[in-house]
Amino acid sequence: MPHIKLLTTGGTIASKRDPATGLQQTGLITGEELAENLALHDDIHISVEEIIKVSSSAITFENLITIKDAVLEAVNNDDVDGIVLTHGTDTLEETSYFLGQVVPAGKAVVVTGSQRGPELIGTDAYANLQDAITLAADEGAAKIGVSVLFNSKVFMPRFVKKVNAMNVDGFGGGGTGYLGTVDGHDVKIYQYPAHNNTYSVQGELSEVDIIKCALGTDAKFIDCAIDHKVEGLVIETMGRGHANDLVAAGVKRAVDAGIKVVITSASDDGDVKVAYDFSGGISQFEKDGAVNGGSYDSKKARLKLAVMLAAGEEVTADDFKY
Repeated sequence: MPHIKLLTTGGTIASKRDPATGLQQTGLITGEELAENLALHDDIHISVEEIIKVSSSAITFENLITIKDAVLEAVNNDDVDGIVLTHGTDTLEETSYFLGQVVPAGKAVVVTGSQRGPELIGTDAYANLQDAITLAADEGAAKIGVSVLFNSKVFMPRFVKKVNAMNVDGFGGGGTGYLGTVDGHDVKIYQYPAHNNTYSVQGELSEVDIIKCALGTDAKFIDCAIDHKVEGLVIETMGRGHANDLVAAGVKRAVDAGIKVVITSASDDGDVKVAYDFSGGISQFEKDGAVNGGSYDSKKARLKLAVMLAAGEEVTADDFKY
């Protein structure tokens, strides 16, 4: 009988409607209450643990460490066969990717949530949770390690992204699509991640900020980050890694101040790559010591950089190839 550990953190999937306002309040439904409404195979045993109880928009780096410790404890428990983590959707893509960086493959760790609260018409809460538990109990999912289950699809945390603010089909995998599907009690995994590097983080995550570039952006926020002595910066540029001379000068000041800087693109697909020779582009950023972030979006690059710095790893462009 597979033993699935259900870890809860709050979010829409645990929300109730306030009768006075008609608005949702997160974290009010327990994991036990959610599990009572599922139609699982009789041979699946579920145990529940509440880790935290917050809206995912309020989750901090400190909370990520708490979640990581709980997940690793379950992974290292020989009596547990798979783990499901319920989570709010606002930062689900970030928490799942963080876990993929610090939890080695070997057992399925499935992150899920819902776009509509359990009490709302057309809720996806129970369908997503049931599918996530079914996936976590599947032997093939253990080879993936950490995954995201949403709207019957299995996503790789590296590429998963919240693509709709309200629709139940709220997550996508970009150009990579999805890894497989859960259809009732049937799990089909069509592809597996090619790489699964993990890092050991014992203490706090390093402070890393994201700065977004647009037409006419200057370096004031870069200089602010330098003044605050952050450990890392992710600069979200345009196109293949383009900004302007003011941003380039700010990046050089940051690198000279000992800050590790990673350059990403605002584009949904395609890599940051040297294609032009001008002073405000990736060619200049690389000359000044910044790291090419490849196809990483800024949020995933931030978490990777924070994890690697906290783990004492050297950060190079090779780390952002996959």
